[in-house]
Amino acid sequence: MAGHTRINAPRDPRAARSVCILGQGVTGEAVAAYFRSRSEPATVRTYVEGDRIDGSFDLAVVSPGIPPYSGLLAEARSHARETIGEPELAFRLSPEHWCAVTGTNGKTTTTALVAHVLNVCGVKARAAGNIGTTCIEAVQARAKDEYLVAELSSYQLAYASTIAPEAAILLNITPDHLSWHGSFEAYRAAKLSLLDRMGPMAPVVVDATLDETRAVVRARRAAHRRTIPVGTAEGVTGDMTARCGAAEAAFLDAQEQRLVCVVDGRRVALVGKSELRIQGEHNQINALAAAALALALGCPAGRVAEGLAGFEPLGHRIEPCGEACGLSFFNDSKATNPEATCKALAAFEGTPLVAMLGGRDKGTSLDGLVALAQGSCRAVVCYGEAGPRFAAAFGAAPRRAPAPAPPASDAVPGSAPAPAVLLRPGFRAAFDAALEQAQAGDAVLLSPACASFDEFSSFEQRGDAFKALVAALREGGARAGEEG
Repeated sequence: MAGHTRINAPRDPRAARSVCILGQGVTGEAVAAYFRSRSEPATVRTYVEGDRIDGSFDLAVVSPGIPPYSGLLAEARSHARETIGEPELAFRLSPEHWCAVTGTNGKTTTTALVAHVLNVCGVKARAAGNIGTTCIEAVQARAKDEYLVAELSSYQLAYASTIAPEAAILLNITPDHLSWHGSFEAYRAAKLSLLDRMGPMAPVVVDATLDETRAVVRARRAAHRRTIPVGTAEGVTGDMTARCGAAEAAFLDAQEQRLVCVVDGRRVALVGKSELRIQGEHNQINALAAAALALALGCPAGRVAEGLAGFEPLGHRIEPCGEACGLSFFNDSKATNPEATCKALAAFEGTPLVAMLGGRDKGTSLDGLVALAQGSCRAVVCYGEAGPRFAAAFGAAPRRAPAPAPPASDAVPGSAPAPAVLLRPGFRAAFDAALEQAQAGDAVLLSPACASFDEFSSFEQRGDAFKALVAALREGGARAGEEG
């Protein structure tokens, strides 16, 4: 092996004169642009899987798509003094005023919401990281004293060693990306490493409605590290200050149906649940987390409430797509695992659903998804590579939809029929099948619980395809197979 001896001590990337970049995507291009734009440009070489790295480098910067077991990564480590990720690079260059958001689901919405609320409160902030704009681009562009609200994925955190934000949010930890990390333990460790590096009094907001993250709350409280739990084991309406004497907490007041935060000794009621434009209990948790963080940073409660009420849903996250043929349509293409789809299904309590499920299978358990869909869906249409396994998980071969529900006055509680389960080969066929099964007043929900890569290049492309089909339906005014 040629090159430098690898060391563990963090290095100042501004001193790097030769840089090896692993990966040619958005991250790699942004990193290369930074090093080449400096007053003293560094020598930059970019490598992808299958390349042989030659020469010696002061620094290797790895894109999040490169897994830890990659041969390319192993080779880079033998040719560079240190190997880091792109957010780590950005943090070392500009570590002031960082807020971080991590977790399995809800990161992007919460990141955008935190940045929005801070700006409404008069605190300059911009969202970056896994949300779109790279951290390295953001730190170069941000104004003095501007906060960087970084959505950090487990991939990015696996290649970080010094990122220690001023405040952070941990939303949830459920099994995901296991093939990349090798185990759930490694995936979890990547998330928690961020919190471990923060100072004991730095505010960390944690979703306490789930067992995995509630354990984090207990461990942090035992270590006397500042933690603001959202909800309790009973759900988002649980108040941890009342349940176990926590000094700070965030929750939905069950009686008033208002979002409440207890932060820095103040108990403030913010907005009513119905005032939020983002739907579902999971978004109430996201809103509470964003509000608690903003309050912990000193933002006034009235402006925080204003920011929460004015925040619009992001694209591809239970995004309303309009109505046609007596049906309402929602694009939740960002739901790429069963846990995210469960949150979407729960957001439509009382509304009959026809759900489109499928794509590239991640192989995770479907038990919870099936149980929830049995009580909330009129029909589920399973499609794509994952379609057969999803259909089998519902315990039935494709069959016809149940008869229309009786009038409400004749309905028997608990008598809702099991959903029809249909199997279709591809996305367009699944959409047409969903239209055939839906009845007036239903919602058609794309919430696939799978990656998009069997038919699409990204979840955004998949969501855009859904919206295009809805737009065509609205323009035509008739369902597939119907005559005008």
